[in-house]
Amino acid sequence: MTATRILLATSLLIAPFSQPLLAETTSQSSDADCAATLMHGGIAQLSATHASIETSILVEATPAKVWSTLMDFEAMPEWSTGTLQGMKGDIQNGGQVVVNFLFGTDTSGNPILNEIPHTLIYEEGEKIGWSDPFPDKIGGGHDNHIYRVQACGDKTLFIQSDEIVDNPYAANFVAQLLPAYQKFNAELKVAVEN
Repeated sequence: MTATRILLATSLLIAPFSQPLLAETTSQSSDADCAATLMHGGIAQLSATHASIETSILVEATPAKVWSTLMDFEAMPEWSTGTLQGMKGDIQNGGQVVVNFLFGTDTSGNPILNEIPHTLIYEEGEKIGWSDPFPDKIGGGHDNHIYRVQACGDKTLFIQSDEIVDNPYAANFVAQLLPAYQKFNAELKVAVEN
């Protein structure tokens, strides 16, 4: 990432919150009845340097079909206009990958594509993600970003969660990521169902 991109990303993250951040669009947890809601999104500020986000959407398809679409990283940019754009590398638990991820905008308002190295957390057909450090230039700490598929009868609950730990901008990160994660989830649903 260039210095300009880091500066832009950092400037997006420093808007202070006057009170702890807590937003919930439904009361559903990932273990709740899958059919209870179509979409869920919530964020919580757990401390000054720790915040979490959880989003989900019900997809009218089997977990295998959702997983197949999620793992087709070459086709992903055709349907994903936000956040995850693809991944290259050793796709297995503990594998080293480079993730293409949109976050922040440049001075023209265009999304910034970041290529970020990660060590994968991977369970075939169930979850993929990472838990890696953030650069010191954007506050340090680390994130725990997971994509999961969960069977719901003949449907699938797709869950995208993240946790920002030991970072002074944690609440700002999750506030910016909530709509982006929900957008990705909705676009994945359309890609799978069409």
